[in-house]
Amino acid sequence: MDRFLTIRSLIIIFPCNAFLIAFYFLLFSSFAKETQQWVVPSNIFQHLIHFLRNSETGYIPVLLGTGAGFTILSWYLVSLFGSRLIQTDQIKRTTVTTPKVSKKEEKRSLSENLSSKNLQNASLQTLVVLQRKGRLIDFLQENLSEYDDAQIGAAVRSIHSGCKETLSKYIDLKPIFKDEEGKEVTVDEGFDSRAIQLTGNVKGNPPFKGILRHRGWRAVRVQMPQLTSQEEGNNILAPAEIEIL
Repeated sequence: MDRFLTIRSLIIIFPCNAFLIAFYFLLFSSFAKETQQWVVPSNIFQHLIHFLRNSETGYIPVLLGTGAGFTILSWYLVSLFGSRLIQTDQIKRTTVTTPKVSKKEEKRSLSENLSSKNLQNASLQTLVVLQRKGRLIDFLQENLSEYDDAQIGAAVRSIHSGCKETLSKYIDLKPIFKDEEGKEVTVDEGFDSRAIQLTGNVKGNPPFKGILRHRGWRAVRVQMPQLTSQEEGNNILAPAEIEIL
């Protein structure tokens, strides 16, 4: 933008100054010649007329140099102050006014942040209790390719028992469908799309008939252990254990 302004200002100022200098020179020269016919010239006036006559031939370079200097000075001033005005205008345009937030919006934002934080803490706490009793995280992070099926089966039995005990302690689960998986069931009109997921060839309107592939689960009681002030915001799922010898 600054380069474009500089070039454009030079293109405009140069011919304008050249035209003005030539115009004033010719006007003053013509005025002096016409005045000489009816005014008795003094020594100063004679020298002035002599200067103007000689300038038409010998002083042309001086005149052009003066005009060029004046043009460069004008161009520099226009570029300097013009770029500053443009920068000031751009700063004003890009200045964003921070909207005022009402108290209701502040409370709503705070409530959403707290809900998100509580949800995150609850998720981490669930992993903590499953790790504490069933060593679930240790099992999931283990490289099972190093063990045979018999070893994995023995480990899974212990993990399954511990995780099931922990889960039943804090959460009561009930299946969404009581039917056995693999049997045909009917989905009536007005079903809860959050509780029932339809797959396969879904066309038309309910009721639908299909094969129950998974019964689904619903939590009817959730009572997670309360977090202490030290545990809130703590991402430690299982502390490292060091036996001192």
